[in-house]
Amino acid sequence: MGCSSRRKSCNDKSCQRYYNTQTQAIAANTPLQVQIAGAKVVDSGIAIETEPASYTITKKGLYHIAADITVNAATVGTATFSAYLDGVQLPCTKRTVTLVVGTTEIHTETELDFSHCFPCINKTITFVIEGSTVAGTVTQLCSGVLKLA
Repeated sequence: MGCSSRRKSCNDKSCQRYYNTQTQAIAANTPLQVQIAGAKVVDSGIAIETEPASYTITKKGLYHIAADITVNAATVGTATFSAYLDGVQLPCTKRTVTLVVGTTEIHTETELDFSHCFPCINKTITFVIEGSTVAGTVTQLCSGVLKLA
């Protein structure tokens, strides 16, 4: 199947970025895989696909992933926000913050190199937030994956 039938560019660079303002409930001590798909900001190239709660890498290469999540905490406590690759937490993306009642934004990002591995395709990236003793809501998530090379 050629790229033109997918209505996307066949270039090597690809970018997927979504902005989601759907309210998502956070329960204390319960991991929440955050829904990604909402308002499409960028959908370019053929190396990245987006599902409601994940990005899928479909081509070898070097990738940059980033996410900003806004949490409205109903209680005081800590929360951890991380990116996961195929269900395994990426340690360099783990951000643990102390939340107070109100709004807090958490940022994470990293690079992933799938240039020299086999098989490198169909790698799934998700974002998870977990509050220990914190309840509240996710009020927005802006996330993206960019194929650098």
